[in-house]
Amino acid sequence: MAIDPNLVYLALLAGMWLAVMAVYLPGTGVVELLAAGFSILALVALANMPTNWTAVVALVVGVVGFLIAPLLDRRLNLLVIVGLALQTLGALMLFNGVAVAPAVIGVTVAASVAYYQFVLKRSMAYQGLRPALIDDQPLIGAEGYVQRAINPVGAVYVRGESWTARAEEPIPVGAPVVVVDREELTLYVAVLKEKYRETEHVEEA
Repeated sequence: MAIDPNLVYLALLAGMWLAVMAVYLPGTGVVELLAAGFSILALVALANMPTNWTAVVALVVGVVGFLIAPLLDRRLNLLVIVGLALQTLGALMLFNGVAVAPAVIGVTVAASVAYYQFVLKRSMAYQGLRPALIDDQPLIGAEGYVQRAINPVGAVYVRGESWTARAEEPIPVGAPVVVVDREELTLYVAVLKEKYRETEHVEEA
């Protein structure tokens, strides 16, 4: 019985999507099990089809690169574009002699974007994660401003990114702050007194 290349492609893609979700939501067990199930089904089918394994590698690198890059650093826009291009190219060249329907490829590429925007990003928010987990720039001493009032927990904008923040005193929205310490994904901040006074004077004027 002939195996539908569209179904094999969708199973492979589902396995990778679920594997990436397992990175965002570790420890649930269910997601990992589903990812393994879809991946095994896809690999068994690929082994019994005229598969272009170079295209499989390109597809895997593209999907994982596109979905994982924002978790590492939201500034990796080029890698995201390359990931989508590799996903498309890998899907188009996945088999020798048979092909995945272009409409299916187009829908899944669009679905990949939606998957990140509406599933993975919400999962990160639920877990209290944020992009840019890797940041080799020292943040202590960096300046920013308050996005969500701190009392004692809020949010600040520092070096182009939003961070969860804590302070020893309440700090209103818009107040300039300086980072005095960091604990994993939480910044400890203090008000920049001089700039805060200048801001108050401007508002009064």
